[in-house]
Amino acid sequence: MILDNEKEEQGQMTLSEEIAYYQKQLEKQRIEGDRDGEMLSLFRLGLLFQRQDCLDQACDYYQQALVRSREYGMRLKEASALSSLGTLHQRRGEREQALMVYRQALNIQREVGFLPGEGTTLGRLATLYQEMHRDQEALICYREALAIHREVDNRSGQGTTLNNLGTFYQEHGQIQRALRCFQEALLIQHEIGDQRGRGATLSKLASLYFSLGQIQHAHVLYQEALLLLRRENDNSLLALTLGGLGQLYQTCLQAKEALRCYREALELARLSQDREREAVVLSNLGIFFAFFHQTRVALACFLRMLDLLSSCQVSADQRREVEGAIGLLCEHLAEEGILIEPEELAPRAAEVIAAALERPPTQAMRAMSRGALALEMLAFLSEAVVDVCTIHPEANQEVRLMLQRAHNILRSRLANGLAGAGTGHQELEFFEALQSLLDGQSAHLPPRHRYQPLLETLKRGISLYFSDPDRRQEKHAPGRG
Repeated sequence: MILDNEKEEQGQMTLSEEIAYYQKQLEKQRIEGDRDGEMLSLFRLGLLFQRQDCLDQACDYYQQALVRSREYGMRLKEASALSSLGTLHQRRGEREQALMVYRQALNIQREVGFLPGEGTTLGRLATLYQEMHRDQEALICYREALAIHREVDNRSGQGTTLNNLGTFYQEHGQIQRALRCFQEALLIQHEIGDQRGRGATLSKLASLYFSLGQIQHAHVLYQEALLLLRRENDNSLLALTLGGLGQLYQTCLQAKEALRCYREALELARLSQDREREAVVLSNLGIFFAFFHQTRVALACFLRMLDLLSSCQVSADQRREVEGAIGLLCEHLAEEGILIEPEELAPRAAEVIAAALERPPTQAMRAMSRGALALEMLAFLSEAVVDVCTIHPEANQEVRLMLQRAHNILRSRLANGLAGAGTGHQELEFFEALQSLLDGQSAHLPPRHRYQPLLETLKRGISLYFSDPDRRQEKHAPGRG
């Protein structure tokens, strides 16, 4: 076992030095037959490699811990090894494998009556159920975990569970409940000095305020979270936080800052081998580049995202959404006279994205950063709406997402005094008119409105399409039967 002075020395070690120390200890403990010491070193090495995002090495040590614990009849250690392996499977998007080992761990912990371990595994299982959209099971596990953590006075476990429960409530629109969970988690984490936990909760709280349109407050919280998480070297949480901050900068039309955040978030997600986090960043980037009419780069983002999701256990609906975005972007490129086969671009997608992230902001991005909406971006959205209303209704969801993002960006800029009120409000009205067209409703703008002629042109094009006797009868516009 480790003596107090050895623990004190470890506090001065780097991560690499600590790994070397425990590897040496492990050899010694196995020679001496020190089973307890061997298990401690195996778990510590697994955790250290996990923190370095070396998931294969971490998995190897946890597997060794699982084998040894079964040989030695150490039931609690067996459960801990299973639970730790579950977190690695979950990080890799291997949800069914994670579910299996979490349940095995939970069964053992319940058999031996080990409440602290049961609370931890229930909390992890809850996050997994949430990712799998099994919401009722997730909520039950969160509540059971929180009750157990309170019963055994596990303050760290309470903070983590409240943080995750707050995210659950936020995703389901229960804002006040989410806010209470985040605030209680922050209080606990501050009391026990859990800096990583505080960083994670501040990041989630920033996301909540951002969704409420409180841009400045969210910005302050994101910056505070980044400061804490950089000290903790948690790449996965840093990627999450930078991705959120990138969305905030994008909303404020600060393209250069948004790209900087997305670039770092993508790199960190890759380092941490968090495929789903990387896919989320790529989705945001895809929308970002499509927004600025960089269609080929946007296509590369969604192709790379589809490749990542193929190694994760995601729903068919999620996969179809990505495939729909790819189809729509290919159609737009074809209309520009650019024929790209997705199968040919896919192997080079990462290279295309990397090159785009290194380039300076385009003229359109710079124009938007000055507070104006680029004409080519308006044209892009207009064309996309016409496509949905006529020949590509299956792309409805993707276009709605882009249109809503454009609407939110401008509305936030107006609310924060970052856009000219005159043209800004007219563009908002134009976006609302496009939304009406998507819904199959009548759309009108005042006669002297800046975009009234453009709207009339779009309406005429849609009307001509539906009056054409040669059009394919199986195609229908949304809301038109």
